[in-house]
Formats: sequence, structure tokens, C-alpha cells
Amino acid sequence: MESWKDRNATEARVNMTLGAVHQVASIAIIAIIVFGDVANAESGVKRLVAFAAVLGAVTSWIFTSNGLMSFQDGSKEMTAAEAATASGKNLSKQPFMIYQIYTLAITVATIAVTLTAIY
Repeated sequence: MESWKDRNATEARVNMTLGAVHQVASIAIIAIIVFGDVANAESGVKRLVAFAAVLGAVTSWIFTSNGLMSFQDGSKEMTAAEAATASGKNLSKQPFMIYQIYTLAITVATIAVTLTAIY
């Protein structure tokens, strides 16, 4: 059981890292739109950049959401001794639903802003 918990925690960290990497990619796409003057590009280029931006934002949300769910599940599966530690107390107080809503809102906003900048 302990190895399963360790593997689950590792997978959660990987998901969060991948989510962060995709957020950086979203910033890179915005830089491409601004500095590459994509708004004045041909329609094929616009579609390509829009596709990459939407795909990147949704992928980031999936990885981040999965990571948050893993952390939330882990906070529910703590033993009494684990829950009594400072980190256990902190983990059990985290507003994971608010984090999920925030992540989804940022994803939608990223898509909206990016598409508005392109078109």
C-alpha cells in the first residue's frame, strides 16, 4: 500500500509539472501572436496558432486538474498520524474545489484572450 501511495504522489507531481510546462507554452504562444503579428497573418497561420493555443490550454487544464485530484484524494487517505503533522493539517485544509474552478477559469480565459488576439 505504501508503494501505491508513493507512486500516486509522484504521478500527482508529474501532472502538476506538466500543467506548469503547458502554461509556459501558453505564454510562448501569446508571445508568438504578439511579436509574430499573427493577427495580420494568412488564415492558415491563424488557424494553426489558434489550434496550438487551444490544445495547449486544454491539455494544461487536464494535467493540472488530474494533479489536483490526486492531491485531494491523498488528503482524504491520510492516517491519523499523518493528519496530525503540520503538512497533514495544511493538506487537509486546502480548498481543492476552488483550485479546480480557478484552473478551469484560467483555461477558459487563456483560450478567449488568445483567440481574441488572433482574430
